[in-house]
Amino acid sequence: MFMNSNLFEPGKSKPERSFIQGAVKQNTRFDGRKSNEFRDVKLTFGAEWGTVAVSIGETKVLAQVSCDIGTPSSARANEGTLFLNVDIKGVAFLDEAQATHDQRFLTLNSLLERTFKSSRCLDLESLCIAVEQSVWCVRVDINVLNHDGNLYDASTIAALSALMHFRRPEVSYVEEEIRTFSERERELLPLLFLHYPVSVTYCVYKSSSQPLVDPTLLEENAADSVIVLSFNSYQELCTLNAGGTAPTNVRTIMQCARSAASRSKALVQFVRKALELDAERRQEPNRVAGLVDLLNETTPQLSFKHLMEEEVQTQTSTADQISGDEPMQLQETVSEEQTQTSTQMPENQIDDINWLPQGQNLSEEQQVDGVQLSLNEEVPTTAKAGKSKPNRGKNKAGKKQQSTPRKQNQSDSEEEVTQII
Repeated sequence: MFMNSNLFEPGKSKPERSFIQGAVKQNTRFDGRKSNEFRDVKLTFGAEWGTVAVSIGETKVLAQVSCDIGTPSSARANEGTLFLNVDIKGVAFLDEAQATHDQRFLTLNSLLERTFKSSRCLDLESLCIAVEQSVWCVRVDINVLNHDGNLYDASTIAALSALMHFRRPEVSYVEEEIRTFSERERELLPLLFLHYPVSVTYCVYKSSSQPLVDPTLLEENAADSVIVLSFNSYQELCTLNAGGTAPTNVRTIMQCARSAASRSKALVQFVRKALELDAERRQEPNRVAGLVDLLNETTPQLSFKHLMEEEVQTQTSTADQISGDEPMQLQETVSEEQTQTSTQMPENQIDDINWLPQGQNLSEEQQVDGVQLSLNEEVPTTAKAGKSKPNRGKNKAGKKQQSTPRKQNQSDSEEEVTQII
């Protein structure tokens, strides 16, 4: 009996697709969110370094980071290696459909490699122990516990959080011998990052011009096109993956890129703040959760909305305090400037006659007449300049006559200056 593999995954049948596209056309979503609204992201750190559980709605992912000493590649002998592995066998309906399983595994694995390896977010040169001999090989294992849409974002957040949370032992290389120090001997070292990439997923439908962000599994399977954008904390584009049958114009892609850049920056800030809280929690005795606690959800989860809302409230309170103090300071500064200008204006007023030497002070009428005479003398010279060639001699003679009194004036001014001195 022939069975269609797509029927095992929700959102693949024609009635479901038509129903979801009709809801998108009316700008409604099943969970009550808006088209540009995200689901809450929750992080939980385990007892071991590099163990993180991420949940976006009902989508849950577990990431674990490990490292080992190996040999480098011949092309890059002074750099360590980063290996990413995705396991989606934990989802039941994906096991039934082998074609869907392979397709999703390959696309997710290639996207993670482009996001982390091709963008070179890790400083691989810092993982080198001895050139062409031994380097650190970092491995990230991502296990999908439940899939309810937007698996790309959950996997990238889990991989980034696990890499930032991971600590490796310190190593010394003396006389061609490698010695690894334990945690009691020396403190563990974190990995060095060049940037922090995070992906954001959008779904595009032919029935609506407004893309949906953070889609569920039904919305993702019924979409005509899926756009995945990866940005770092500096709002630089790392990867772009767009595929499907819906036509996407430049305006839609730029709209998605702007919101994805701001979203990725906020997520990186959230991960950093969560790591600070985890470091504080580790200093307390008997407060570190194990792997079983992570799976059973008995450990306290760090929510994106809770942490970022507190930060926004603190920023707004400080901004209100600053804005309340600024008007008084501005009024005081304005009143001081007005008093200074009112007292300085009579002293700083410059007369046009006082700068002349003694005996040369002229009245206003003589100055005006002098200005008019100078203008009348300059006008004929400009008019003559536009005449034909025979008048060139007259112009030269006029210039010589004008140049001689200027020399006399210059000599007179020099004599006056010497007398005053």
